[in-house]
Formats: sequence, structure tokens, C-alpha cells
Amino acid sequence: MSYWVVVVTRNGADHLAQTLNSLLSQTEAPKRVTVVDDGSTDETPNLLRSYAQLNDDLTVLTKPDRGYDIRRVPANINEAWAKEDDLTTQYFMISGDDCTYPTNYAATLRARMDVDARLAVASGWPTTGGRHSEEHSPSGSGRMIRCSFWRGVGCAYPLRAGWETWLLYKAAEKEFEVKLFHDLTYAHARQRGAGHQFVYWGAAMSTLGYNPLYAIGRIVINALRPSFSPARAVNMLRGYLQAELGSDDTFMRPYEHSLQSIVRQRQSERIDRVVSSTLRIRG
Repeated sequence: MSYWVVVVTRNGADHLAQTLNSLLSQTEAPKRVTVVDDGSTDETPNLLRSYAQLNDDLTVLTKPDRGYDIRRVPANINEAWAKEDDLTTQYFMISGDDCTYPTNYAATLRARMDVDARLAVASGWPTTGGRHSEEHSPSGSGRMIRCSFWRGVGCAYPLRAGWETWLLYKAAEKEFEVKLFHDLTYAHARQRGAGHQFVYWGAAMSTLGYNPLYAIGRIVINALRPSFSPARAVNMLRGYLQAELGSDDTFMRPYEHSLQSIVRQRQSERIDRVVSSTLRIRG
């Protein structure tokens, strides 16, 4: 049992049982599944009590009801890690409360990370409603993280927009690799990003130091995608501008300049690849 799992939920009763069944039935079972219940007011507490009674390896951390706030997710993950930091596992996995995984999901990721010591973060390819995501880097939910790397970056996510992407750039900063495996898929039951209406997706581009033209281009491209919507793109733009202009929301604080430099460097490399590829096609 070389990994454990943390799940953060709030009012997730509609899908949480399916997620827990999926995790607990993995061919390579997790050493522990820790669920942080962020003040649920639906049937989630009752569901978790029943699962905890039947599964000795499931731990529930219950938070008081403080209303819905997506900004508490990284803090809840950090609290779960602090609670379980004595576990002797090589990896830990983060899952949303609406995810369903194939039974070999964790074993496949773990095996691939075992043979590549420089691979710090990895995930399968998420789907929603049968449609694959557009991303090319490890997803926030479904990602497996090497514990030794995690300890090296402080054992905690930053409490600001872009916290999931931050980890990927910290890997680059420390010369580790990250990877999304397209041959290993899993499913989200809910539309990803809907919890914050994409405002913090936009803000993250500012906090991480995106080149303004790159950020605006990304918003425009999303607006033109059939799977997206103009309203979501507007929310992304609103979040980006709020963070750029300076916001009282501490979740929109910028990251350190050294990390932002890595972000811009990676963006420049990607732009160069796209331009070179376009020129070759036209040639």
C-alpha cells in the first residue's frame, strides 16, 4: 500500500458514494482514504458515518458549516496531510467528490511513477459527460503526488488562486517532471470549474504571472470552444482583471517573481513550438 487518498467534499452526497466505492475498490487499495467534509448540510455526514463504520481505512475530518467557499479547498487538503503525515507511503492522491476511476487507476499511476524517479505529479485524462478535457498537464483531481517531492515544497498548497497549477511549476523549478497520461481516463460527474464560476481560473493567470497576451488569448480560445460558454469566458476575464488591478481578496495575491519567471519561460517555449509547427505545415 504505497499511497493514500484525500477527498474534499461539501454537500457531495449525490456523487460521493460512487467516488468512495471507486477508490475503495482499486486493485491496489489505498492505505488510507481521508475525507474532509467542509460543513455539509445535505446527507453527506450520514453517508460518511456509514462508510467509516464499514471501512477501518477511511478517516473523516468534519468542519463546521461556514457556507460555501471554494477558497477553502487547498486549506482542507493541507489539513488532511497534516493529520496523516505519519503515514509511510510513497505517494498520495487527491480526488474530487464526483470522480469515478477505473479499478487499475492508482496501480497504473503508481507503477509508472515507480520507474521514473523524476516524475513528481501525474494523473489520468479526465472526462465530463463523456468528453475529454482540453488540458495537457495533470489534473487537480485524480493527481498522484510523490511524497518526497511534496515535502520538498513545504507539504502544503498555497492559499491563493492557481494553487493546483502552482505545484506543476514548482516541479519545473526543482527539475522534476509532471505528466498527464491520455491512455488512462476517469470521469467527473459535474462540470469542472463550475464551483467558482471560472473567476478564480482567470485570477490564477494573473497570480501566476501569465504574459497578458497569453492570458487574453487563452480566454478568447476558451470562449470559442463549444464545450465552454461566453459567460464563463467573461468570468475568467473578470477574475484576471481583478487580480491584475489589485484585489482585497487575499486569494488573488501574486506568487513570487522566481515562480512567475518559470511560468513565462514555459509559455514562451510553448509559443515557439506552436509557431514552428505552423510554419512547417504552411511550408
